[in-house]
Amino acid sequence: MIEVESKVSVSNPGEIRKKVRLLGKYSGIEIKIDDYFTKEETSSYAKASIRIRKVNGFYITNFKQRLSYEKGVHAKKEIEYNIKDFSKFLKLMKNLGFKKWLRKEKKCEIYKIKKNFHIELNHVKKLGWFVEIEYLARRESQIGAAREAVNEIMRKLGFSEREAIKKGYTKMLWEKMHR
Repeated sequence: MIEVESKVSVSNPGEIRKKVRLLGKYSGIEIKIDDYFTKEETSSYAKASIRIRKVNGFYITNFKQRLSYEKGVHAKKEIEYNIKDFSKFLKLMKNLGFKKWLRKEKKCEIYKIKKNFHIELNHVKKLGWFVEIEYLARRESQIGAAREAVNEIMRKLGFSEREAIKKGYTKMLWEKMHR
């Protein structure tokens, strides 16, 4: 899959929630706890990492490869799969030289626009509130249309491309922890 997404920091989640409810169908809340592992030195920001996410009692591992950033929207190739035996997977990671370097916790209110397209109103622990619009494309040839769809939702929520945050949550957390 290719994740095509944009996010904006919000100081007024209640007002944004009202707008989001007009654009998407509420589908529930998820608590996502993400641990990031790297083979790099953990005293600096990791350029490459593997994420292990715990959500709804299941573990999912993920690796993202950046493809592009245009018009306030990221496109990233995503490799993701379920972990059946979490303790064995952690042992494998350790044996391969990976070390845990960061944890991210977020509470996500999810609103479906259509299949593979949704809005999240997220509270990220230590960072605050964000609205995130995500479109999951199947092929790179769909990135342009997905980017336009994401930006259309941004405009409907009252945001401009200039308000999009280029940094990922992990980078923002890392910088906050290492000031």
